[in-house]
Amino acid sequence: MTWHQVNVAFPEPLYQKFIKLVPAGQRTKFLTELAEAGLQQLKFRKALQESYGAWSHEDHPELKSGTAPYLRKQRRDRKTSR
Repeated sequence: MTWHQVNVAFPEPLYQKFIKLVPAGQRTKFLTELAEAGLQQLKFRKALQESYGAWSHEDHPELKSGTAPYLRKQRRDRKTSR
């Protein structure tokens, strides 16, 4: 895997906490894992924003009262059809 170095600036109070709590040999790993988690969260938020409105009430009237009642009915119907 190729690595790239990034210069990141922290405000002094945050820097002091970081230095105090994360040992010198583990800082890159800590920041890499933190960046991965943050990027996953951004990706998820973007997907939510892009998919908003994809399920319209006109196309799916069965979901007009919400998904919970629909799912309960589907599960109930599945149990009785066995």
